[in-house]
Amino acid sequence: MKKIIYAFLTVSLIACESIQFDDPSSLTNDEAIEKIKSLGYVLTTSSVQTAFKTTTNYAGGSHFSILADQSTNTNGSSSWWDFANEPRLRMNNNSAYRGNAAVREVYSNFYQANLDATKVIDMIENKNVTIYDDDGNDRTADCHVGAYFAKGISQGYLGAIYDRGIIVDAIDLTTRAFPDSYKDLIENGIKHLDKVIELTDKTPNLKFDFLKGITISRADIITLTNSLAARILSSVARDKAEAAALGDAYWQRVLAYAEKGVSSDFTVVTVSGGYYNALVDVLERPYDTQAYVPVDIKVAYLADKTHQTPNYYPVDNTIVLGPIETDDKRFYEYFTYTTSFGILMEARGRGLFSNYIRSRWMYPERTTLNVAGAINPYFLAEEIRLLRSESKFWLHDYEGAAAELNAADAARKALGELPDVEATEAALRDALHYEYAIEIDGAGGTFVPFSFMRRHDLLQGGTMTQFPVPQIQLELIGEETYTFGGKDYAGEKGIFGELGTARDNGWKLSQ
Repeated sequence: MKKIIYAFLTVSLIACESIQFDDPSSLTNDEAIEKIKSLGYVLTTSSVQTAFKTTTNYAGGSHFSILADQSTNTNGSSSWWDFANEPRLRMNNNSAYRGNAAVREVYSNFYQANLDATKVIDMIENKNVTIYDDDGNDRTADCHVGAYFAKGISQGYLGAIYDRGIIVDAIDLTTRAFPDSYKDLIENGIKHLDKVIELTDKTPNLKFDFLKGITISRADIITLTNSLAARILSSVARDKAEAAALGDAYWQRVLAYAEKGVSSDFTVVTVSGGYYNALVDVLERPYDTQAYVPVDIKVAYLADKTHQTPNYYPVDNTIVLGPIETDDKRFYEYFTYTTSFGILMEARGRGLFSNYIRSRWMYPERTTLNVAGAINPYFLAEEIRLLRSESKFWLHDYEGAAAELNAADAARKALGELPDVEATEAALRDALHYEYAIEIDGAGGTFVPFSFMRRHDLLQGGTMTQFPVPQIQLELIGEETYTFGGKDYAGEKGIFGELGTARDNGWKLSQ
C-alpha cells in the first residue's frame, strides 16, 4: 500500500473527507481508521522517515553549507552559484527558480511529516484507536513516541530555518495564514521532544523501527532526542545580540539537554532503499580529482598556521595556491588537496575557487553513501561537546567552556593534537567556529555550521539568515512574496524584529 495522500494546500489543514487507496476504493478518515488497522503505523513510519531524511537532505543543506562558506560552487545546478556568489545576492523566492527548490522541498517535507504525525496523535489521544503493524502487533505506544519525535524535529527545524510558519497540532486546523514566529515554532518543537522523553520513560519495551531497516534502541532515542533538542533550541538566534539577550535561563536549558545528549557518534548504516546522509553524499561526491561541491577557502584559511591563505581565491589565473601547513592532524584526514578545479568555472568567479575536497566519510571504493553498508553520520558526539561549551560561553563561564574543548577526549585534542584554548571570549568563539568548520561540517546536517555562524555574527555580509516562506505557499493564501539576502540589504530586519540579512561584520568582509 502506498503512502496515504492528504489534501494539503498551503499549511492549512482541512480535515480530509476521503483518502484514496490503490484498491481503488474511497474511504473517509473514520472508515480508514476502522478498516486499515496498520494506518497509524504507516503514517508514523512515513513521518519519521521524512523527518530523518530532511534533516540531512542536500537540497537546502548544501545551500546552507555554501551560505556558511563551508562549501563553494560555480555550478548552475540547484542554483548553487547564486548562493555562493560574492558579494551575496538576494535570494530569488520565485517558485519557478531552480534554487527555490531547496526552500520548497525542506518546507513541504517537514510540514508533511508533521501532518502525518498529527494524524497519528489524534488517533491515539482523541479517538482511542489501537494501532497495529502489518503483522497484527499492537504498536500504539511505539507509534505515540514516533509521532511526537517526528513532530518535534519537523516543527523545530522549521523554526530554525524559516522566519515564520504555522503550528499544526490539530487535524481540523483551518487557519490560512503564517502567524507563528520562528521562536514559536522552535518552542513548540521542543515541547514535542519533551513529550518523546516522557513517553519513552513510560514505554520500557519501546520498539522504534520506523526508519527502514534500522531499529533504534530505547536508550538511543532518549539521548538522540535530548541532542536534537539542544541543537534546535540553540539555533533560535539570528545574530549575536539576540543570542546574548536570550539570557542565562535559556542557555541553561540548552546546557541541560546537551548534558543528556549522545556520548558517542550516532550513525546510521545504509540499507537498500533506506536512509543515507544525502548532504554528506553531495558534499563529498567526487568529480574527477575535484568534488561536486568543493570545500570553501574558509576552511583552509582557518586551519593554515602560516596565515598565508587568503579569504578569497586569487583572481590571477596564473596563481594556484599550494597545500596549507597546519598543526591539526585531523585536517589531512578530513580534507584532500588537489590542483584540479574540476567543474569550477573561472568565468563565474575565480574568487570562488578551491584546492580542497572532503575525504572523511566516503570509502575509497565508494562514490556515494547511498549503498548498503555505508556509514552515515547523523549526530556526532563532538557537536554535543560544542553545545555544552557554547552554552557555558553564553553563561560567561569561560573556564568551563574552555575545559570542554581542552578535555583529553575532545576531538581537537585526541585526534587533532592541538594546544589548549584560552578561557577568553575571543579565543573561545574562534575555537568553536573552527570546530564547527572542521569537525562538524556536513555531518551535522542541514543548518548546523550555518546557525552557529548566524548567532555569532560570523556570516558574510549580505547572507540571508533565514529562508522565507516559499512563494507557492504565499500565493495560495494571497500574501505577497518576500525574501532575504543581498549585499545592499545587509542589516535588514524581519517582521519580528530579527536580523534577516547579515550585517557586514562576519568572518570576512563582503566583496
